[in-house]
Amino acid sequence: MPRRRPAQLRADSIYRRPLDGSTSVISGLSARGLKAIAYLERTRLWNQAVFDALRTWSWFVRHPWHRLWDPTAGCGVMECCPNPPELRWILDVAVAVLPPTDARTLRKQIAALDELW
Repeated sequence: MPRRRPAQLRADSIYRRPLDGSTSVISGLSARGLKAIAYLERTRLWNQAVFDALRTWSWFVRHPWHRLWDPTAGCGVMECCPNPPELRWILDVAVAVLPPTDARTLRKQIAALDELW
């Protein structure tokens, strides 16, 4: 059986980034972690879902009115009226698919925000 060329192996990889470059870029994560998030967003979520969830969670816990959140009110738009359980679900899924070192880094970022909650 002939050997496959390295370029062909890389081309067939499931962790390829989309050509439009619209995946999440989170500081502190390795290239392998960013590829795992790109694959998650491409297959199960939407473009930049993890970055949007982290940014919105950061804004939400720092906002002085975050204690007044009501699950029955709001428009449903993540940037305007965020739903905290949905944001945490996205972040928890991202932590679950990351390699161990990147998962630890993202968990530290989320834990720092959780202290404000």
